Amino acid sequence: MVTFNDKIAILGLGLMGGSLGAALVRNGHQVAGWDIDPCAVEEAFRMGAINVLAEDFAGVVSDAQFIFVATPVLTIAGLIRQCLPYIKPGTVFSDLGSIKGLIIQQVNEFLPEGCFFVPGHPMTGSERHGITAADPFLFENAAYILIETPALPVEVLTKIKQLLTKTGAHLIVLTADDHDRIVGMVSHLPHLVSAVLAQTAGVEEEQYPGTLALAAGGFRDTTRLALGSPKLWEEIITGNRDKILTAITAFQEQLERLKQIIATDNRSALNGFLSNAHDVRAQIPAKNKGIVSLVHEMVVTIEDRPGTIEAVLRHLSKVNINVKDVEILRVREGDGGTLKLALENDQAVETAIRVLREQGFKAWRR
Repeated sequence: MVTFNDKIAILGLGLMGGSLGAALVRNGHQVAGWDIDPCAVEEAFRMGAINVLAEDFAGVVSDAQFIFVATPVLTIAGLIRQCLPYIKPGTVFSDLGSIKGLIIQQVNEFLPEGCFFVPGHPMTGSERHGITAADPFLFENAAYILIETPALPVEVLTKIKQLLTKTGAHLIVLTADDHDRIVGMVSHLPHLVSAVLAQTAGVEEEQYPGTLALAAGGFRDTTRLALGSPKLWEEIITGNRDKILTAITAFQEQLERLKQIIATDNRSALNGFLSNAHDVRAQIPAKNKGIVSLVHEMVVTIEDRPGTIEAVLRHLSKVNINVKDVEILRVREGDGGTLKLALENDQAVETAIRVLREQGFKAWRR
């Protein structure tokens, strides 16, 4: 049986570690932090990303029940090893790295019996870096992946899920292989495609100066990911090389297919290719910050009169239903319109439909 205390330590106080700390402090937890840069620790304390100052590394991790490592992926295992002289049996380690298989393999080589490792990956971020970019709401409505390993006690996984739920994230449990395959496709590949597009335009700029000066919103949006830290991404790509190579191959096949369609002036095939891509993209919820669909949606038809939307939300708040997002799908002046509501889970959708129908609204699952 594992017993738990309340002390939390975060190693690495950049965007991710600082945001996690700020979210936990905001929820009343005692959080200590360490960073290779002492100034980052001072700034984290000043801005409320941690609320406990320790004299040294040992003071940060000693007696901590949960130790989160939020450093570059190739340093995570080494930092966990560095903690071992100062911890007690029952300590739970977790990480925030975007690759899992390699880190699990490294940690399993030395983690002592009686201590636990729950690999994690919050699927959110920013092109900004450092503790000054930390945001207590960064994880809200984002997918937060946890990896369940064979030796992990159920009560340990349950406890860390209870803790991380307070960040507002949606927790999903995957295998390490599934995680690395999925993020290779929907996270790592997009970064590399963005980098290739920026690199290609850079070569064009050298030959035809002024090209980048005319880059508008579409180019800026599709190359935004290339602004990510080169050092950070070098480690991510190295650590997930096999899965990324598989994703690149799949991408190349589609790009070659498109190239042939254009080269043969096959307008029907071109329309089909673009239409299918449009339909795939449309399947992604507009407010989804994660890697899979995390919202549970319903629609409500409303009358065109003041206060109708407010009434819908008021009825739902009375039964403690948290509405994640509201979107007006159609508005017909004089007749009303349709609202799309995103809720937390299927049970909330069922309850909301029942409550609103009792109040005379037409409501159904989307």
